[in-house]
Amino acid sequence: MFGLIVHGGCHDLEPTELDKVSANNGVKTYGEIGYKMLSEGCAAIDVVEKVITMMEDDPIFDAGTGSFRNLNGVVEMDAMVMNSEENCGAVHCIQKVRNPIQVARMVMEKTPHSILTGSGAVQFARLHGFEEYEPALSDVKNPSEEIKGRERSLRDIQYYVEEIRKEDHIFSTVGVVALDQAGRLVAGTSTGGIRMKMPGRVGDSAIPGAGTYCTREIGLSATGEGEKILRMCLTYQSARDYLNTGKLTDSLRKNVKRASEIDCICGLIALTRDGEFSFAHNGAFMPVYYRTNK
Repeated sequence: MFGLIVHGGCHDLEPTELDKVSANNGVKTYGEIGYKMLSEGCAAIDVVEKVITMMEDDPIFDAGTGSFRNLNGVVEMDAMVMNSEENCGAVHCIQKVRNPIQVARMVMEKTPHSILTGSGAVQFARLHGFEEYEPALSDVKNPSEEIKGRERSLRDIQYYVEEIRKEDHIFSTVGVVALDQAGRLVAGTSTGGIRMKMPGRVGDSAIPGAGTYCTREIGLSATGEGEKILRMCLTYQSARDYLNTGKLTDSLRKNVKRASEIDCICGLIALTRDGEFSFAHNGAFMPVYYRTNK
């Protein structure tokens, strides 16, 4: 038994037809590459890293290249992997690397730690050969430039930031869960965070049990409003409900409904050790690809 499920982020508002096609094509193309790797006997960790790396390199997604800038105009990214032995590695607020998911895997495999943050994560990446790279796209407007000239009329800059965010409603985090032929599950998630976030902000994606979770029985990845997903421990609660009931889709839908009750836009993908997959979301659009040999 082997397979995988991939998501390209949850959108609150319906994206343009071009963006929908690009996102759907992206998850399908990269998912098919991952499935082929699994069919050839590759380990789940290699597949998750490879698929997310490709998505980080695709600017249609808010991960790696194309990530949203923070208020200072800087890209700070979060990524995490977790395996069915409940080992995990994550980086928070990492800057100037091309593929945060690769650094997250190195944290899991090469250190006694689970999470490295900020300058420490960057230093670790450089020590392990990750070259400096600018993930911000040059044609994307710098948030700090948007604020200039309007500060005089807006005493509370945070209010202005929230007003701009209301125009977005896009959470293009990427995530993958894979099951290999040896029965190993791995879940991974990568994100550039939300547009115009405060420097140092960390969302749910690289927090175990919030945006990413994996046990011997199930792996999950989430996308959406990070602060709320984090507070409700979305992937952990969904996994717990599945383990208690054995009903995967019902468990995901139950927790997405819980999220809706606190006005949290979110989405979830999950894959079990038995090769059962499911997903749920309460947004307008979430590109998903899934395939197993079941």
